[in-house]
Order: sequence, then C-alpha cells, then structure tokens
Amino acid sequence: MEWPEFELFEVRDGDGWKKLSSKEVYADPYIQIERADYQTPNRQEKPVTWTVAHRKCAVAVIPVLEDGRFVLISQERLPVQQILWEFPAGQIDEPAGHLSCQSIAETAVRELREETGCEIDPERGTLDSLGWFFPSQGFTDEHVYLFRAQPVCVVSRPESDGSEYISAVRFVSAEELRRMIADNEITNALTLALYARMAAKGWI
Repeated sequence: MEWPEFELFEVRDGDGWKKLSSKEVYADPYIQIERADYQTPNRQEKPVTWTVAHRKCAVAVIPVLEDGRFVLISQERLPVQQILWEFPAGQIDEPAGHLSCQSIAETAVRELREETGCEIDPERGTLDSLGWFFPSQGFTDEHVYLFRAQPVCVVSRPESDGSEYISAVRFVSAEELRRMIADNEITNALTLALYARMAAKGWI
C-alpha cells in the first residue's frame, strides 16, 4: 500500500496575521495554555488578546468493509461522562516540526488496528486523505487529519491503551449511519467531520 500525499497544516504568521507576544500560563504533558496578543487582518491598529490551548494534532479514520459498511467503536469519554459511538482516532506523538505525510498516515493505520482490530487489505486496500478540520477553533489550534481506509478486514480484538476503554465495535450501513447522525446518537465532531467530508465528495 502506498502512503498518501497531502498538505500539512501549520499555524504561522502571514497575510495580515502576526503573534506579537505570548506567555505560557499552564502546561502538562497533554495540554499547554498560552495567553497571546495577535495582530489580525482586520484589526491592525490594536492587538487582540486571546487564550489558546495547544494540543498535539490527531488523526481520524473512517474504516470501510468489503461490503460497504462502516466500522464504529463505542468509547468512554471522561470529560462529558458519556459512552460515544465514534470512528477510530488518536493523537500523533511525533513533534509538530517533524511531521510528515508518512508519519501521520502510519498513525492512522495504527489507531485503526488498535481501536477496531481492523487492517487495510494489503493487496487492494487504500488509505485516502480527506484533508483536516479544526475541532474547536475558538479555543485550540488542535487539528485532525482525516482519512478513509478501504477495504478493511477484522484481524483481532481492539487493543486500546490503558487511558481508553472501548466497549464495542459495530458495523453500520450508510443508511444506519445517517440515521444515527440525524437522531443525535452520534454527537462527536470527528465522526461528523468524516461523514461531512465523505458526503461532500459523493462517497457516501
């Protein structure tokens, strides 16, 4: 299988944007909070102060079985104290300055295996880039790279790490996926973003 080529996202000055100053107000291994002053394209005269949360970028994958059904996982999410139906996803451990298309794609394949127990067909399978999206752009610079993996096949049970708990894997048709979204059974941004990108491309 060939690794896909795609554009990488980077926050940087230019086109009227400039970070004038910043101060880190909190940091741990998972999140860093910064208070910064910005010059924006429409506010050049007076700096705008904003609080930004920095997190590692991530990947999210929509796995497609040979028969066209999609693979969802049921995962505990502690901040909202709910068990949610989602597509597999995870953060990229590699530092932002060292990211490449291959390292991002490798993370997507690893998360697919760990969270669903699925692998891409080694002979006919493809991993297609669907761009990226911002899950909470008013609060954080985190961005998520989106992929479609097809066809996939089940090779093992999910092997999530100790910080996660995946209680079920579910295969759903396109009609069932649409119903779950319409009925508010699917409420997380990454799954909705993957569905929207697939629908916009006419793939679902």
